[in-house]
Amino acid sequence: MPPHLREWWVAGLFFAGISAAEFCLAFLALSVASLWLWLLAVGISIATMTVWAFSRFWGMPVGPRAWQPEAVGWPDYISTVLEAITAGGFVALTYPAPGPDRRHSLALAVAGMVIVTVLTGIALWSLHRRSATPLGPTVLRAAPPDPTRRPP
Repeated sequence: MPPHLREWWVAGLFFAGISAAEFCLAFLALSVASLWLWLLAVGISIATMTVWAFSRFWGMPVGPRAWQPEAVGWPDYISTVLEAITAGGFVALTYPAPGPDRRHSLALAVAGMVIVTVLTGIALWSLHRRSATPLGPTVLRAAPPDPTRRPP
């Protein structure tokens, strides 16, 4: 979100809003067993993936870089894959097992979301570590000779 915010405040606001909405929707969808809520979560995930794909193929039609396709980076790629996993999990919730196995399917969905959250954290942590260190080989150069120093 910060790079988008630096590029154009509207894009940053969009990502902040979609992040907050999905965060709240996840807690609400897990606490309230509601078909329409789960379908809403699927719809938001699909819409987010569609915006991502559109911006990578054709570029967004508005903003400072209108109609200029964006490069695919690891953070946005991972986020989109996680959106697909989330959508799949919520689709699975819309077809729960009947009777007592319904609780089992909800437990599996919660476990899947916990796993996705952990994997997201690991991926973001590794990306942060990688960005903190320079990529590529480190070149060590000898210091230039000091003209005032005489060899031993």
